[in-house]
Amino acid sequence: AKEIATMMEGYRKNPPQMINGSKVIELLDYKSGEGHSLVNGKRWKLTTPASNVLQFILEDGSKISARPSGTEPKIKFYFSVNTNLASEKDFEATEEILDKKITSIIADMKLAGS
Repeated sequence: AKEIATMMEGYRKNPPQMINGSKVIELLDYKSGEGHSLVNGKRWKLTTPASNVLQFILEDGSKISARPSGTEPKIKFYFSVNTNLASEKDFEATEEILDKKITSIIADMKLAGS
């Protein structure tokens, strides 16, 4: 549990600057209740209940959320990625692009095997 707390604190104090080639532009810290722009340094209060969750907002619109498991000694990561869908016939190819994007984020954050 101490190792997990140390990792979360490391993400809070030193958030990644880039993830998968996309600049991290905001850090939302639901534990402290504060949002922080990594572009201009502005800070603001979040209006959600406090929780030990961090969310990284990327320049490409992707979001990566991290939270310690409540029952296991590990951090759980959640990914939200997006891209344009030109037409329904492109759905499978677009889905493959998004799957590859998630795989690349996992590799870039060195989360493989987690």
